Amino acid sequence: MRLHEYYFGNIIKGGKAIDKNTNFYTKIVDDFESYENWEKDFRAVGSMRGIGWVVLYYDGKADQLFNAWINEHDVGHLSGAIPMLVMDVFEHAFMIDYGLKRADYIEAFFKAIDWTIDPDTDKWIFKWMRMKKEAG
Repeated sequence: MRLHEYYFGNIIKGGKAIDKNTNFYTKIVDDFESYENWEKDFRAVGSMRGIGWVVLYYDGKADQLFNAWINEHDVGHLSGAIPMLVMDVFEHAFMIDYGLKRADYIEAFFKAIDWTIDPDTDKWIFKWMRMKKEAG
């Protein structure tokens, strides 16, 4: 159930653009070389054959963001990784509105993402960013 909560917590009517002044945005760019590379990868994972979830995780131990395919709510999650963005790609998420056109659903999902990140979360989750700035 939790992935549904994250999924619905990630989207709002009309979406909200990502703030390029956040540590979160900077971390996406650092780990994927550009926001566009991250988006291309996330969309590709969501386009894979099958049903499940696409999750942008932050692994604090490795200090890295990564996209992952998850088959079920309770299987395949990296221990300790924090879901930052979740997209449901089970048929129930898109079949009524988009039929077999998953790509159209993914496009609509991207237009609905609420990239608002709590300022406190943005500060603590990417501690290395703060240390990097303080060092120099």
